[in-house]
Amino acid sequence: MKFQFDLLPAEYKSLPRDNIGIALAILVIITTIAAVGSMSIKNSKELAAVDGRLNGKDAELRDIIDKTGKLQPPVNEINALRSSIEFINSNLDTPASNMVDFLASFEAAVPDRVLINDISPKNFSNLAAPFSVTGEGATIQDVLEFVNRLNQSGKFRAQLKSNTSITVENGQAQKFMLDLAYTPTVRK
Repeated sequence: MKFQFDLLPAEYKSLPRDNIGIALAILVIITTIAAVGSMSIKNSKELAAVDGRLNGKDAELRDIIDKTGKLQPPVNEINALRSSIEFINSNLDTPASNMVDFLASFEAAVPDRVLINDISPKNFSNLAAPFSVTGEGATIQDVLEFVNRLNQSGKFRAQLKSNTSITVENGQAQKFMLDLAYTPTVRK
């Protein structure tokens, strides 16, 4: 004889049979598997969409990098110019800069109505050597003003050597020749 004791109160007995419990458990398992499967499919679709957007943004970023690379300054040309400027700056205090000083001072002394035709010698390596300047002025006063400007500059000693009146299309002009001595600036 089999004895069966049921000690559980009736309110705790929700399932009348074990078959219903097994069916409910199978239903819960199937629902869980379906939910996990659908979430997995949904996540893989979202991941593929995000991956596509990420690839698009990566392509945009590479395009921007390429464009900014094209906008970069020409480094080689800048370095070449920088080295040229450094070379010029380093040589400003050398004796060769006296030639620049000579030419700038000479040009500043030339009046508007005076035209310089020639400077001899053409070699400016020895600026202490005497120079000969030939040119034309509109009047003798223009030629004398040129000589005075040279002498007043403090860098030149000029002496009018010859002056000749010549005929040009618009009247008379003064052809002149002068001797010029330059005093180089002493650099420290």
